[in-house]
Amino acid sequence: MAFLTKYGSFWGMLPQTTGRYFWVAPSANYTVEGVSREASDNNDGLSPERALRTVNAAITLASASVGDIIVLLPGSHSVSSTVNINKAGLTLIGIPGAMHGRNFRRAGGSKRLRTQITSTETAGIIFTVNAADTEIAFIHFAPPAAGGRGVSLSPLSGLANRTSIHDCTFAMVATASVTTYGVTVPAGVTADLLEDTLISNCYFLSGAEAASGANGSAVNTLGTTSSFTIEQSTFELKGTAAWATAILASQAGGKGLVVRDCDFINPTSATTVITTAINTTGQTIDGSTQVHRCYIPAGTDGVTASAMVDIVLTETYIANSSGGTLVTIA
Repeated sequence: MAFLTKYGSFWGMLPQTTGRYFWVAPSANYTVEGVSREASDNNDGLSPERALRTVNAAITLASASVGDIIVLLPGSHSVSSTVNINKAGLTLIGIPGAMHGRNFRRAGGSKRLRTQITSTETAGIIFTVNAADTEIAFIHFAPPAAGGRGVSLSPLSGLANRTSIHDCTFAMVATASVTTYGVTVPAGVTADLLEDTLISNCYFLSGAEAASGANGSAVNTLGTTSSFTIEQSTFELKGTAAWATAILASQAGGKGLVVRDCDFINPTSATTVITTAINTTGQTIDGSTQVHRCYIPAGTDGVTASAMVDIVLTETYIANSSGGTLVTIA
């Protein structure tokens, strides 16, 4: 790991590990330290100068549960089919474009991230998590046209447990489609359960400013989940069509959904709004959702549920000119 010393603080922003670093270039030709390099899946990927060409190749070379980290070098990455994260304990990380840190709020927007990724596949899923203890950080996801997803978490029992997605941005602006999501948990068989998911310090953008149609939820959980936390994140609507729901958790039997310290933002120059910030219609367990310290714009319903007892609310406000009112359940 001599490159950590050689490259100083830039590469030093990467997390410490007892595993290996695998480097992935955004294109066949890339530049490191002013020198043009050629990326190839025939490289070993163990240095920025010998980067791999695809994330899939890095996953193939990595070992499960030993702390291996896959670094996506700055630039615009593109995949032609979903990246299947099928080894436990991997970290996939980009290079942040500004000072980063946990436990504090930052302005929304994707420009702080130097690593972006999209898919050329119609209705493509960029990352699918099929292994436990996966960490995804400092990557800007641009889901493709109708049906695209940034990250899809396997609903099959245990496969994607303890997934952590933090300091990422999701721009659902390629086209207007109600089946485009940022993070999703597809419906699985009744007995399956996804446990201990964390989405933290992320930014979700729905609708380009000129878009005339609606998009799907930023976080959309159809599979049954337990202990699913969304915190310190921003959900912003830009465009000329309403956003039906920013967070949708409609699975029967789901429990332990916590949404805390999140902001929801409507356009300042349009009459369209986020219709509902958090929708848990379909939940069947009393108190299954807790919402703490969230701020929701005027014109948007704070929460919608099948029954009032499904959601517990504390210090969650809808903004208005008189200083805000406490959210009630629609």
